[in-house]
Amino acid sequence: MQFLNDSLGSQVPLAMLVIATVLTGLWFSNIIYDSGVQHYVSRKVGHGAGGVAFLLCLMFSSPVWPVILSGGFGAVLIAARLFRPATFRGVGGTGRSNRAMAEIWFACVAVPVFLVSWSWLDRPEIAVASLLFMAWGDGITGLVRSQIYHTPTKGWWGSLGMLAVCLVLALVFVKPVWIGIVAAVVCVLAEKAFGDVGKIRWADDNLVVPLVGMGTMLGLLAVTGNL
Repeated sequence: MQFLNDSLGSQVPLAMLVIATVLTGLWFSNIIYDSGVQHYVSRKVGHGAGGVAFLLCLMFSSPVWPVILSGGFGAVLIAARLFRPATFRGVGGTGRSNRAMAEIWFACVAVPVFLVSWSWLDRPEIAVASLLFMAWGDGITGLVRSQIYHTPTKGWWGSLGMLAVCLVLALVFVKPVWIGIVAAVVCVLAEKAFGDVGKIRWADDNLVVPLVGMGTMLGLLAVTGNL
């Protein structure tokens, strides 16, 4: 326990850097949204910053801080949605024209992903890859689709953009690479299928994509003897 306390204490500066990264992304999302940019574009700034924060989590010595920070941001976003919905309007709240809770799922889903992939199976790179498939992969879809379709939609050009990003992430983080490639394809299909403008609307893509990505990679690693 003393070792854990010492480890947590020594990594407070890194935790503060993660917090600052996320808050900066949320702040810029608000600025962009307030300037007249459509919400389905402004919230992708939050995606990008969240991805940087997830990447920084690889610098922690254990999953404790990543779980604490993810759960903490999830709680803050829930509280903001309930009591001050304009606080993070650039990624959700009053900026969202429906009841979708994408920004909440985005943070909260990281908790089980870190717990399963890192705390249980000691594969932090799988956790981060799964989360980056959503953070940066889906972030690109919004930007591509905004330029081509000029409306919230699940068009295939955005899916191709996401696939390109996810394939790069697979090459960087996942070994064997083919497992990452399979997971990338599955995640792209999941992103297209789920969400408030997808075919399957009972689950948000921000929740589904990281879980599907993690499940695919860990499952294939297990059956091939690489876990």
